[in-house]
Amino acid sequence: MQIEKILNDTKNYSLVVTPGEVKEVVIGVPHHSPLGVPNLPCKEHPNADENAGILGYEVARLLNCNSIIACNSPIDPNKNKDSDYCKKILSWKPKFLVEIHGHGGKSAKFDIEISSGSLADNFWSKEMAERLRIKLSTIPLFQDYTLSGDFNAIHFKAKNSFTITTNEWIAFHIELPKSIRESKDKYSLFCESLAETIREILASYDNLSESQNQNAS
Repeated sequence: MQIEKILNDTKNYSLVVTPGEVKEVVIGVPHHSPLGVPNLPCKEHPNADENAGILGYEVARLLNCNSIIACNSPIDPNKNKDSDYCKKILSWKPKFLVEIHGHGGKSAKFDIEISSGSLADNFWSKEMAERLRIKLSTIPLFQDYTLSGDFNAIHFKAKNSFTITTNEWIAFHIELPKSIRESKDKYSLFCESLAETIREILASYDNLSESQNQNAS
């Protein structure tokens, strides 16, 4: 498939945009590179999220929603609202943005970290983390992985990302270790679990919003 060929290109910059019927959710991957390409041609964000775009594309396919993947990007796409990456997401006006990232394991306090960008939105990241944790706990391949969506506990808070801190939508910044991103057996099951979790949150959005407002008061 042409998209998979682009996602496996080791050199050229591309912005892969795929439309879907479900408009409430966007899957974003701002720092994708293929496996074996650990660095981006970007001074502001030199560390690539190897293979994250493959996961993002799969989750979007499962949800049949819009997705956008920046491949080998020479800029940091999710930090500046005037980037093509951000402008496209803004034009879609989603309720939820789910961004998939990758970490090297040295700084993360948990294997899988989920942030909604601020302590004020901690309800959302904790809600997703708990729902996802329950699903992954039933899969033997994920028995030893730790997971947290608590803004106070995680390392990757995404406090400086426009796409995660804006009030235009509810955002989820998901950091995954390479051991998940490089294993098709693992990331296929992870993507299925994440897609199911997103469906649940979308289906119960009104009730969750009410709960969040009650917690805030």
